[in-house]
Amino acid sequence: MADLMDPLAAAFRLDGTNGEAVVLIHGYTGVPAHFRPLGHELNAAGFTVIAPRLAGHGTSMEDMATTRARDWLASARESIAAVADHDRVHLAGLSMGGLISLVLAKETGAASVTTINSPVIVRDKKLYATPVARWYIKKVEWPDEGLPDIDDEMVQYWLPYPGFYTSTTGGLLSLMRRALFAARRLDIPSLVIQSRVDETVDPRSAKVLHRLLGDESRLVWLEASLHNATLDRERDKISAAVLARVTDV
Repeated sequence: MADLMDPLAAAFRLDGTNGEAVVLIHGYTGVPAHFRPLGHELNAAGFTVIAPRLAGHGTSMEDMATTRARDWLASARESIAAVADHDRVHLAGLSMGGLISLVLAKETGAASVTTINSPVIVRDKKLYATPVARWYIKKVEWPDEGLPDIDDEMVQYWLPYPGFYTSTTGGLLSLMRRALFAARRLDIPSLVIQSRVDETVDPRSAKVLHRLLGDESRLVWLEASLHNATLDRERDKISAAVLARVTDV
């Protein structure tokens, strides 16, 4: 097993008291640390919280390059199974983690599902070309723009990869398609959270998911958050919305 890039990149579990569990699934190139603030809020309300580290994440780009969608789904399934003895299990995910939550919700009997800045349409249309372009462009590295403008206590949880190998983007695109299909088939309480100024996900994604999820879906807009909104300054709004959703089921 590859070494963790940081101790905070590890999976975590917080045992609760109310007999219910929330599985928090991070995004593409992300880490469980992105859910530390939300996880503690949910746990303080009595929920058991478990945040898996998806295969190939939280270690190195090279480690992630050996993984695909099936591996990320397997990591999430394992954590959901670990809390299957709870009365109800809720799924929530950031970005790709939200797509995974949608894909797995029906098969795992989830009581509710939440997506946060989850893509079905992305801003950078070059992503759609990567299944072909990956033969010519092996790796994409993001420009070093320094730390984001977030609260100081959140910086420790940021922990980004410097980029990604294009061989892995096919898995993300596959999950985008599968999540659309899954959302049509779900009839459980759901919550769609989306930042209007998300630098990665086209906000129209939220409207699509909200419509497909039907009458039991709630849509919450964030006005000024980055894609990684769980660490941004509207994180309390996210916590309140998720807590309201999982308690009103």
